[in-house]
Amino acid sequence: MQASIEIRSNGKVTLHLDEEAARAVFASVLFAAQFHERIAPLTKVAIEGMRCEGQTAVRRSALCQ
Repeated sequence: MQASIEIRSNGKVTLHLDEEAARAVFASVLFAAQFHERIAPLTKVAIEGMRCEGQTAVRRSALCQ
């Protein structure tokens, strides 16, 4: 599992995750959303991210902006 975080001067944060790390992040969001209503909207983002499997990184990036 490999992940890196890039923080830019304009305040944007970029995560670079391999497949295993991405699955762990999505699973964590789904789990946390069960216990906190303010996290629940992230469930939609996580599910959409899982549906993007097989698409290029450019497309995944576009979905998250």
